[in-house]
Amino acid sequence: MSYSVVFYSISYFLFFLLLLISKKRKGLRLFDEDGLVSNPRLLILLHVGGIVLFGAVPFLFDHAAAFVLFKNAAVWEPLTSIIVLLTILLLFISPRLAEKKCRKFLDSATRHASPDKKFIITYFLVRILFICFYECWFRGFLLNDCIATFGIGWAIVLNICLYAILHIVNGKDEVIACFPFGLLLCCLCIWQGAVWPAVALHLALTVPYEMSFLKKINIRRVATV
Repeated sequence: MSYSVVFYSISYFLFFLLLLISKKRKGLRLFDEDGLVSNPRLLILLHVGGIVLFGAVPFLFDHAAAFVLFKNAAVWEPLTSIIVLLTILLLFISPRLAEKKCRKFLDSATRHASPDKKFIITYFLVRILFICFYECWFRGFLLNDCIATFGIGWAIVLNICLYAILHIVNGKDEVIACFPFGLLLCCLCIWQGAVWPAVALHLALTVPYEMSFLKKINIRRVATV
């Protein structure tokens, strides 16, 4: 593999360690089982760490050009239109998924404090950057090199398994969801010859979902004041 397996392993396991620390100290997600994250600084540091490990490290080792965001940007094919439609669909679906989950979540959550605006702005900025670098690493550098070494089939299997393992800290439901979603992202990126489909779909699923959750918590807090 052109990008040493040693550096892949270092990036992956260091980030997994950050996930474990964040989970233990309640800084893993914007919302946990009790409501809004109780350790916001750690949550920001987790994402900054991911940006460094999945973004800066590959560039430091001269592997930046192997699989870029818009490798075939000039090519517009039927598949491109399908990806755009899927992205738009997720933009509409994800807030509704959040609304459905909020009904159970907000009844059991005890922490409804008003989030600091500076924290929320910082969080979403680093969150978006993190997802971009995360997908470039997973569905770009790692997937591309694994295809060259093991072939498409095994490369996809390895990619999805590593993707699912990182989500163990988030519970069984997310681990299960990683398999169909990871397969979709791998296939779209391979067929399109670029990473942007994974970035677009991941952002479309995550950002509106979390924003909707945040809105629901604010509404609930105001209603109970």
